[in-house]
Amino acid sequence: MEPLNVEHAGRTLRGVLHLPHPNPSPAPAVVLCHGFGGNRYEFGYSFLRLAERLSGAGAAAYRFDFAGCGESDGDFAAITVSDQVSQVRAVLAELARHQAVDPQRISLLGMSLGGITAALAAPGLGLRSLVLWAPAATAVEANEPAESPFWREAVERGYWDFGGMPVSPAFFEDGKGIDPWKDATGHNGPVLFASGAGDEVVPERVVDGYREVYADRFEEHRVPGVGHTFETVPARAELLDRTAEFLLRTM
Repeated sequence: MEPLNVEHAGRTLRGVLHLPHPNPSPAPAVVLCHGFGGNRYEFGYSFLRLAERLSGAGAAAYRFDFAGCGESDGDFAAITVSDQVSQVRAVLAELARHQAVDPQRISLLGMSLGGITAALAAPGLGLRSLVLWAPAATAVEANEPAESPFWREAVERGYWDFGGMPVSPAFFEDGKGIDPWKDATGHNGPVLFASGAGDEVVPERVVDGYREVYADRFEEHRVPGVGHTFETVPARAELLDRTAEFLLRTM
């Protein structure tokens, strides 16, 4: 594991790259995008555990903190999905230049808000595969900011208080220009979609939307008995097993 930072829009995005050892030739790699208010470890250290498993099997994995999160520069309240998409594209470009990584064999994974970010960043990049853990497409569903039930609070207070995390009006304004499914069109590799069967953040219309976008390249894995963050030990073990198998098969 080695530090690898990426400069983006005057900010340093801080992350770590897990490399296989030995690594005599450039390795396939995956970039891991955490969810809203999270960091490069993700829930239950799932990103760390996945990166360790992949590097032990001959693949590289890059975990980083989005701007305003974890140890990266930036203001958390300034988060927008479009900015996160831009950050991911900068990260992918930096990783492709790394001498230990095969630039033709890069994949992308995102959790929750990082999931919709990954889906929007992937088109046109020639990525090998894409993994969406419970992508929060509903975060940018509204055609107008005022359609969000949280818009009034965001305007009147200057932010929407989401569990102690400030979400600015800019987040909602940015979202109105995003179609979470139409704008995901253009990734041509295989896709793994994983979510808890009881996840209220990912209703059936979200699953249906991605299934339509990715068609016969769409592999769906629903974990029974859990919600948005796969809240049991067996569910998280199942998620990591399924994800590692998919990535090692498709990278």
